[in-house]
Amino acid sequence: MLPLLQIIKEAVENISGCRILRYGLPHGADCYLDIERRFGRDGIKVVFDVGANVGQSAINYLRQFPQAEIYSFEPVTATYQRLLAATRQFPRVHPCHLGMGREPGKASIHVNPLNNISSIPLSRPEDHTETIELDTIAGFAEKQGLETIDFLKVDTEGYDLEVLSGAAPLLQRQKIHFILSECEPVTRTQNFVGFPDLAGFLGGFGYRLFGVYEQQPEWDGRNCLLYWNALFICEKLIDPKARLTLPAPHP
Repeated sequence: MLPLLQIIKEAVENISGCRILRYGLPHGADCYLDIERRFGRDGIKVVFDVGANVGQSAINYLRQFPQAEIYSFEPVTATYQRLLAATRQFPRVHPCHLGMGREPGKASIHVNPLNNISSIPLSRPEDHTETIELDTIAGFAEKQGLETIDFLKVDTEGYDLEVLSGAAPLLQRQKIHFILSECEPVTRTQNFVGFPDLAGFLGGFGYRLFGVYEQQPEWDGRNCLLYWNALFICEKLIDPKARLTLPAPHP
Protein backbone atom coordinates (compact mmCIF):
# COMPACT_ATOMS: atom_id res chain seq x y z
CA MET A 1 0.00 0.00 0.00
CA LEU A 2 1.33 3.43 -0.96
CA PRO A 3 1.97 5.99 1.83
CA LEU A 4 -0.69 8.69 2.10
CA LEU A 5 1.68 11.46 0.96
CA GLN A 6 2.57 9.46 -2.16
CA ILE A 7 -1.12 9.00 -2.96
CA ILE A 8 -1.76 12.73 -2.52
CA LYS A 9 1.28 13.61 -4.63
CA GLU A 10 0.16 11.37 -7.52
CA ALA A 11 -3.38 12.72 -7.31
CA VAL A 12 -2.17 16.33 -7.49
CA GLU A 13 0.13 15.45 -10.41
CA ASN A 14 -2.71 13.75 -12.30
CA ILE A 15 -5.07 16.69 -11.77
CA SER A 16 -2.53 19.45 -12.51
CA GLY A 17 -0.56 17.73 -15.25
CA CYS A 18 2.63 18.71 -13.39
CA ARG A 19 5.30 16.66 -11.67
CA ILE A 20 6.23 17.35 -8.05
CA LEU A 21 9.95 16.88 -7.44
CA ARG A 22 11.16 16.34 -3.88
CA TYR A 23 14.22 18.57 -4.11
CA GLY A 24 13.01 20.97 -6.78
CA LEU A 25 14.09 21.05 -10.41
CA PRO A 26 17.07 18.82 -11.21
CA HIS A 27 20.32 20.26 -12.54
CA GLY A 28 19.95 20.85 -16.27
CA ALA A 29 16.34 22.05 -16.23
CA ASP A 30 17.02 25.79 -15.81
CA CYS A 31 20.48 27.29 -16.28
CA TYR A 32 19.67 30.43 -14.26
CA LEU A 33 18.44 28.38 -11.33
CA ASP A 34 21.58 26.23 -11.52
CA ILE A 35 23.79 29.32 -11.44
CA GLU A 36 21.81 30.75 -8.52
CA ARG A 37 22.05 27.54 -6.49
CA ARG A 38 25.85 27.54 -6.69
CA PHE A 39 26.82 31.18 -6.94
CA GLY A 40 23.76 33.40 -6.47
CA ARG A 41 22.68 35.78 -9.20
CA ASP A 42 23.88 39.10 -7.77
CA GLY A 43 27.44 38.28 -8.82
CA ILE A 44 26.41 38.45 -12.47
CA LYS A 45 27.19 42.10 -13.23
CA VAL A 46 27.99 42.12 -16.97
CA VAL A 47 26.04 40.18 -19.61
CA PHE A 48 26.91 40.08 -23.32
CA ASP A 49 23.92 39.07 -25.46
CA VAL A 50 25.41 38.29 -28.88
CA GLY A 51 22.68 37.68 -31.41
CA ALA A 52 20.10 39.68 -29.44
CA ASN A 53 17.40 39.56 -32.14
CA VAL A 54 14.39 41.71 -31.13
CA GLY A 55 15.19 41.88 -27.40
CA GLN A 56 13.50 38.79 -25.99
CA SER A 57 16.74 37.52 -24.46
CA ALA A 58 17.66 40.94 -23.03
CA ILE A 59 14.30 41.24 -21.28
CA ASN A 60 14.76 37.75 -19.87
CA TYR A 61 18.22 38.68 -18.54
CA LEU A 62 16.72 41.71 -16.78
CA ARG A 63 14.64 39.30 -14.71
CA GLN A 64 17.30 36.66 -14.23
CA PHE A 65 20.21 38.94 -13.28
CA PRO A 66 18.90 41.92 -11.29
CA GLN A 67 22.36 43.52 -10.87
CA ALA A 68 23.55 43.14 -14.46
CA GLU A 69 24.28 45.61 -17.21
CA ILE A 70 23.24 43.91 -20.45
CA TYR A 71 25.01 44.64 -23.74
CA SER A 72 22.81 43.41 -26.58
CA PHE A 73 24.39 43.03 -30.02
CA GLU A 74 22.24 42.86 -33.15
CA PRO A 75 23.75 43.64 -36.59
CA VAL A 76 20.68 43.51 -38.88
CA THR A 77 19.24 47.03 -39.18
CA ALA A 78 15.51 46.23 -39.17
CA THR A 79 15.90 43.76 -36.32
CA TYR A 80 18.05 46.21 -34.37
CA GLN A 81 15.28 48.83 -34.63
CA ARG A 82 12.88 46.35 -33.03
CA LEU A 83 15.47 45.64 -30.32
CA LEU A 84 15.69 49.38 -29.61
CA ALA A 85 11.93 49.73 -29.38
CA ALA A 86 11.60 46.74 -27.04
CA THR A 87 14.34 47.81 -24.61
CA ARG A 88 14.42 51.62 -24.62
CA GLN A 89 12.54 51.75 -21.31
CA PHE A 90 15.17 49.61 -19.58
CA PRO A 91 18.31 51.59 -18.66
CA ARG A 92 20.27 48.42 -17.85
CA VAL A 93 20.01 47.25 -21.48
CA HIS A 94 22.55 48.73 -23.90
CA PRO A 95 21.61 47.92 -27.53
CA CYS A 96 24.55 47.85 -29.94
CA HIS A 97 24.14 47.86 -33.73
CA LEU A 98 27.02 45.44 -34.21
CA GLY A 99 27.86 41.86 -34.96
CA MET A 100 30.75 40.04 -33.32
CA GLY A 101 33.45 38.09 -35.11
CA ARG A 102 37.06 36.99 -35.18
CA GLU A 103 38.24 40.51 -36.03
CA PRO A 104 36.72 43.97 -36.61
CA GLY A 105 35.51 44.88 -40.08
CA LYS A 106 32.53 44.38 -42.33
CA ALA A 107 30.68 41.24 -43.37
CA SER A 108 27.69 40.23 -45.45
CA ILE A 109 24.85 38.62 -43.56
CA HIS A 110 22.03 36.64 -45.16
CA VAL A 111 18.86 38.23 -43.80
CA ASN A 112 15.90 35.88 -43.60
CA PRO A 113 12.23 36.99 -43.42
CA LEU A 114 12.19 35.00 -40.18
CA ASN A 115 14.46 37.45 -38.39
CA ASN A 116 15.70 34.93 -35.83
CA ILE A 117 17.56 32.80 -38.40
CA SER A 118 19.59 35.43 -40.27
CA SER A 119 23.10 34.07 -40.69
CA ILE A 120 26.55 34.94 -41.98
CA PRO A 121 27.59 31.40 -43.07
CA LEU A 122 24.19 30.07 -44.17
CA SER A 123 22.04 31.35 -47.04
CA ARG A 124 18.54 30.38 -48.11
CA PRO A 125 16.71 31.16 -51.37
CA GLU A 126 14.41 33.67 -49.69
CA ASP A 127 17.26 35.66 -48.06
CA HIS A 128 18.63 39.04 -49.03
CA THR A 129 22.08 40.27 -48.00
CA GLU A 130 23.06 43.22 -45.86
CA THR A 131 26.50 44.58 -45.07
CA ILE A 132 27.07 44.76 -41.32
CA GLU A 133 29.70 46.07 -38.93
CA LEU A 134 31.71 43.58 -36.90
CA ASP A 135 33.71 44.08 -33.73
CA THR A 136 35.31 41.55 -31.40
CA ILE A 137 34.14 40.70 -27.91
CA ALA A 138 37.56 41.45 -26.45
CA GLY A 139 37.90 44.70 -28.37
CA PHE A 140 34.46 45.97 -27.41
CA ALA A 141 34.98 45.06 -23.75
CA GLU A 142 38.29 46.95 -23.71
CA LYS A 143 36.71 50.05 -25.26
CA GLN A 144 33.97 49.98 -22.62
CA GLY A 145 36.43 49.47 -19.77
CA LEU A 146 34.95 46.06 -18.91
CA GLU A 147 37.51 43.73 -17.36
CA THR A 148 35.11 40.82 -16.91
CA ILE A 149 32.10 39.37 -18.70
CA ASP A 150 30.10 37.27 -16.28
CA PHE A 151 27.61 35.71 -18.70
CA LEU A 152 28.17 35.53 -22.45
CA LYS A 153 25.38 34.21 -24.67
CA VAL A 154 26.19 33.48 -28.31
CA ASP A 155 23.40 32.62 -30.76
CA THR A 156 24.65 33.45 -34.25
CA GLU A 157 23.31 30.68 -36.48
CA GLY A 158 26.52 28.73 -36.96
CA TYR A 159 28.96 31.63 -36.56
CA ASP A 160 29.63 30.99 -32.87
CA LEU A 161 33.25 29.85 -33.13
CA GLU A 162 34.13 32.98 -35.11
CA VAL A 163 32.50 35.07 -32.37
CA LEU A 164 34.33 33.20 -29.61
CA SER A 165 37.64 33.51 -31.45
CA GLY A 166 37.27 37.26 -31.04
CA ALA A 167 37.07 36.72 -27.27
CA ALA A 168 40.37 34.81 -27.07
CA PRO A 169 42.28 37.40 -24.98
CA LEU A 170 39.54 37.26 -22.34
CA LEU A 171 39.21 33.48 -22.53
CA GLN A 172 42.95 33.05 -22.00
CA ARG A 173 42.71 34.98 -18.71
CA GLN A 174 39.41 33.33 -17.64
CA LYS A 175 37.74 36.74 -17.70
CA ILE A 176 34.50 35.30 -19.04
CA HIS A 177 32.78 33.23 -16.36
CA PHE A 178 29.85 31.55 -18.15
CA ILE A 179 29.35 30.95 -21.88
CA LEU A 180 26.01 29.82 -23.31
CA SER A 181 25.98 28.69 -26.93
CA GLU A 182 23.49 26.93 -29.17
CA CYS A 183 24.96 23.77 -30.72
CA GLU A 184 24.06 20.53 -32.47
CA PRO A 185 25.30 17.06 -31.45
CA VAL A 186 27.88 16.91 -34.26
CA THR A 187 28.70 19.27 -37.11
CA ARG A 188 26.02 18.35 -39.62
CA THR A 189 24.51 21.61 -40.85
CA GLN A 190 25.55 25.25 -41.02
CA ASN A 191 22.74 26.24 -38.64
CA PHE A 192 24.64 25.43 -35.45
CA VAL A 193 28.17 24.84 -34.27
CA GLY A 194 28.88 21.18 -33.51
CA PHE A 195 29.18 20.37 -29.82
CA PRO A 196 32.56 18.56 -30.19
CA ASP A 197 34.01 21.62 -31.95
CA LEU A 198 32.60 23.98 -29.34
CA ALA A 199 33.77 21.87 -26.38
CA GLY A 200 37.19 21.41 -27.96
CA PHE A 201 37.64 25.12 -28.60
CA LEU A 202 36.57 26.23 -25.12
CA GLY A 203 38.37 23.31 -23.46
CA GLY A 204 41.60 24.69 -24.87
CA PHE A 205 41.08 27.75 -22.66
CA GLY A 206 40.18 25.75 -19.56
CA TYR A 207 36.39 25.85 -19.80
CA ARG A 208 34.24 22.90 -18.74
CA LEU A 209 30.64 21.95 -19.45
CA PHE A 210 28.33 23.16 -16.67
CA GLY A 211 25.01 21.96 -18.09
CA VAL A 212 22.89 21.20 -21.16
CA TYR A 213 19.60 23.09 -21.53
CA GLU A 214 16.57 23.54 -23.78
CA GLN A 215 17.01 20.35 -25.76
CA GLN A 216 15.12 20.57 -29.04
CA PRO A 217 14.11 17.36 -30.88
CA GLU A 218 14.10 17.34 -34.67
CA TRP A 219 11.34 19.54 -36.10
CA ASP A 220 10.09 16.75 -38.37
CA GLY A 221 9.25 14.47 -35.46
CA ARG A 222 12.26 12.14 -35.67
CA ASN A 223 13.24 10.84 -32.25
CA CYS A 224 16.65 12.47 -32.00
CA LEU A 225 18.00 15.82 -30.88
CA LEU A 226 18.39 18.72 -33.29
CA TYR A 227 20.20 21.16 -30.96
CA TRP A 228 20.56 22.30 -27.36
CA ASN A 229 22.08 25.17 -25.39
CA ALA A 230 25.40 24.26 -23.77
CA LEU A 231 26.56 26.28 -20.77
CA PHE A 232 30.31 26.30 -20.08
CA ILE A 233 32.02 27.53 -16.92
CA CYS A 234 35.57 28.79 -16.48
CA GLU A 235 37.92 26.43 -14.67
CA LYS A 236 38.53 28.73 -11.71
CA LEU A 237 34.84 28.46 -10.73
CA ILE A 238 34.78 24.66 -10.74
CA ASP A 239 36.13 24.53 -7.19
CA PRO A 240 33.09 24.02 -4.89
CA LYS A 241 34.37 26.85 -2.68
CA ALA A 242 34.53 29.29 -5.61
CA ARG A 243 32.41 32.42 -5.45
CA LEU A 244 31.50 35.15 -7.89
CA THR A 245 33.08 38.16 -6.21
CA LEU A 246 33.30 40.61 -9.03
CA PRO A 247 34.01 44.31 -9.52
CA ALA A 248 31.13 46.60 -10.41
CA PRO A 249 30.75 47.29 -14.14
CA HIS A 250 32.37 50.36 -15.62
CA PRO A 251 29.94 53.31 -15.61
